[in-house]
Order: sequence, then C-alpha cells, then structure tokens
Amino acid sequence: MPLERSGVEIPRPSIHNLLHRTGKVTPKTTKKQTERLLALRAQIQRDIERLEEDVGMAQREMAEQANREDRIAEIAALMQNQEADVTLEEHLRKLLARVEVAVEAVEEGTYGICVSCGRPIPEERLAAVPYADRCVACQRKQEKR
Repeated sequence: MPLERSGVEIPRPSIHNLLHRTGKVTPKTTKKQTERLLALRAQIQRDIERLEEDVGMAQREMAEQANREDRIAEIAALMQNQEADVTLEEHLRKLLARVEVAVEAVEEGTYGICVSCGRPIPEERLAAVPYADRCVACQRKQEKR
C-alpha cells in the first residue's frame, strides 16, 4: 500500500530495499520474528479456545444452579469469572488480529516498516513487540489521539 504525503502518492518501500540502506532489520531477524509471530498466534488461539470452553462450562453450571436459592453466592462468583473470561477473550482476539496483520506484513515484505511514517521500526522494538506496526514515535502519537 503506497504512502501519501501532500497529495503525492509515494510507493511503500519493501523491507528488502530498506535492509541494505538502514541495517535496522535483517533477513535473519525477519525469519526469527516470523517464527515468534507464528508461535504467538498458535498460543493465542489455544488460549481463546480454552476460554471459550471455560465460558461454556460456566454457562452450563449457572443454568444448572439457577433455580437453587442456596447457590446464589456460587452463581455470582461464576458470573464474575465468566465476565473476566469474556473480557480476556476479547483482548486476546484483538491481539490475535494484530499478530495476523504482522504475519501478513511479513508475507508482503513490509514487516518492520512503520505504517504511519514509512520508516523502519527498530529491531529492538520488534524484539519486544513482534506485532508492532508503528515506530515508538508514531505509536505515541497514535495513543494520544
């Protein structure tokens, strides 16, 4: 996807062209990060499946105990746990989406390039946050919005 500055369309540089000019991200780093991204994606998917199972079990337990007045405290605890699981599941789905975008960027050859400014994302940032799509400066600007 090209960048646009002052109404002029600028082609987005590929990671391979930037490698030689900047030295920020190397093919070895990209391979390592791809492996990390794929492992992270698999772990998140497992966590989501586990949470879905937990929520389903909690719903069945609540349905079974719904007519028993002596189980009100247990039902309340189950509801609270279910809400926490649903919130965590939503967070994991958002994280999974970011990981998927990063995997696509690797496949397109744009991994490690800031989606806001088009500059390389430092290797240290990608090591800390492998699904980062913005450099630190652009991420800060995004968070202030």
